[in-house]
Amino acid sequence: MILKTEAICIKNTRYGESSVISKMFTVEHGLSSYIIQGLNRKSSIIRPSHISSGNIVEMVIYQKPNSTLQRVKELKVVMPLIQIHIDMRKNAILQFILEIISKTNEDDLKDIIVYQFLKQSILDLENSKDEIGNVPLLFLCHYLKFSGWFPNLEIWKQGDIFNLNEGRFYKSQLHLTEELSEILSNELHKILLEVQNHSDLKIFKISHKKEIFNILLLYYEIHILKGRKIKSPSILAEVLA
Repeated sequence: MILKTEAICIKNTRYGESSVISKMFTVEHGLSSYIIQGLNRKSSIIRPSHISSGNIVEMVIYQKPNSTLQRVKELKVVMPLIQIHIDMRKNAILQFILEIISKTNEDDLKDIIVYQFLKQSILDLENSKDEIGNVPLLFLCHYLKFSGWFPNLEIWKQGDIFNLNEGRFYKSQLHLTEELSEILSNELHKILLEVQNHSDLKIFKISHKKEIFNILLLYYEIHILKGRKIKSPSILAEVLA
């Protein structure tokens, strides 16, 4: 069956002398792997630059049921990225976003809402003229809304702390290792509340940003990544320093 779909390039792996296996997030099938044959040949219509990470493309594919690897017939770039590929800071943020998406979605599971969120996040990053240092942290907060692990903020009261293992705010005098301090709990609540209210937080002043970012990564590892680690934050920290 021949199928046409829009997709976002996630990661490419060389296969043989001239082919590539490309991991894509598609509208129709979520995360899927595709083989692009003859990519490095001069006669190929599809060029390596067409499948650069983050590119939004349109593909015609040969879709075989129950196959873990589909074949690309045609591919064209719908929305080329320019700033992301020449700006080291933007590119580092993109790689972080794509790694989160890759490790938190199951293969061949359609999710149009997550696809549209990822697409808009990439376009916002490409077109942003504001300071982008807050983008990775805010991406993690917004993405929680699709994970089922966005904390209930309505039960929060002044003085509450946040428990990472339980994913909730409450009063506590136990000082458990998985409980945040009151200061960090307040800051996390403030950020999540702004995210819930759809505020524009690109230039929002965030106190304890590094600590909150690491807390969110740990929260992802506990509940969404199931213990898997994200590799890109170390590079991200170095580039954004």
